[in-house]
Amino acid sequence: MRILLVGINYAPEVTGIGPYNTELAEHLAAAGHSVSVLTAFPWYPQWKIDPAYRGRRPFLVERINGVRVVRSPILLPQARQTAFRRIVFDSSFALTALAASAVIGGLDAVICVSPPLQLGPAAWLIARTRRARFIVHLQDIVPDAALSTGMMHAGRAVAMSRRLERFVYARADGITVISEGFKENLIGKEVPPHKVEVLPNWVDAARFRSASDPDVRRVLGAPDGEMLVLHAGNMGAKQGLETVVDAAAQLMGEDIAITLIGDGQSRVGLEARASALAASNLKFLPLQSDLPATLAAADVLVLSQRAQVIDSAAPSKLLTYMAAGKPIVATVNESSEAGQLIRRANCGVVVPPEEPALLAEALRELRRHPERHAELGAAGRRHVSEHFDRQVILQRWERLLEGRS
Repeated sequence: MRILLVGINYAPEVTGIGPYNTELAEHLAAAGHSVSVLTAFPWYPQWKIDPAYRGRRPFLVERINGVRVVRSPILLPQARQTAFRRIVFDSSFALTALAASAVIGGLDAVICVSPPLQLGPAAWLIARTRRARFIVHLQDIVPDAALSTGMMHAGRAVAMSRRLERFVYARADGITVISEGFKENLIGKEVPPHKVEVLPNWVDAARFRSASDPDVRRVLGAPDGEMLVLHAGNMGAKQGLETVVDAAAQLMGEDIAITLIGDGQSRVGLEARASALAASNLKFLPLQSDLPATLAAADVLVLSQRAQVIDSAAPSKLLTYMAAGKPIVATVNESSEAGQLIRRANCGVVVPPEEPALLAEALRELRRHPERHAELGAAGRRHVSEHFDRQVILQRWERLLEGRS
């Protein structure tokens, strides 16, 4: 088949949606399909173009592991992100991707990965002009996710987003979502159930190991045997990491070290907050080159989301956390996709979101009972191996695209 994946994130990005887009495209190419990708120049999670790609011509064609990758420019916000600036950013890629599609020939299927939702009409137009199937894959549900994080508020912009949702869903030949909660969300919006299929994200548990390296622990901020608590990934509005910063301040002097790894638009504000609270037990680090070794060095992994995030977003990092075989403390809405998964897998502790004192107490409790760490970690690893195996889910993608049940 001739397949086009349209998505704003792709390799060499190592967090968020990028790795999933990359692994899907490369799997399909390895299976013998002709695969092209329309994507942006790498920018996530730093919100800056990767230095290796700066100064390149506006439209760049690469071949990476058997996949033809066509990159087009994006208009990144240069100041504090607002709803308007985010709309402009998302729309800029939709427009340039549509322009870049001129180099794409005949197609049998177009996969549009959202967010951004604005990609939907562009990908539909590409598919229609080539008489190809149009499949929408939802990693977040827009605008619900923006509303839940306070990025958008009820008004004209939300009304327009709702109309855009209806336009895209109505024209899709199929819609794939990463969780049952997402499917229920769409059915509640009168999307026909037969049109929606759950194809979750995946993880290769074999990549991760349990052995901890003392040298890595020292780099991460636990040189003297402290209980090392890590958060790895994006630092944005959706994560609500202010809760973790405030909890760290309450844990001063308690032999618990907390490290936030990654980048994002909230990082500067989080660092300022930590400084104002004099939280010397809290450390900020950039993304590390060896993620399995980084997670193996942790004693506990922390996940944070805003209280309003329920069925519109599911953190991709959670499956990675579970594969690492470490206990998880999640400050999330108990009805959220993340909260429900952690409870099903019995791999950690769910505490109410935006409650630093409760998060601090949950971490103290794990510090007092280290014997629980291995049990919770093993449960998480077992669950992802059984339900989110990389090869199994990628083969399901292949069957979907080929029209096989």
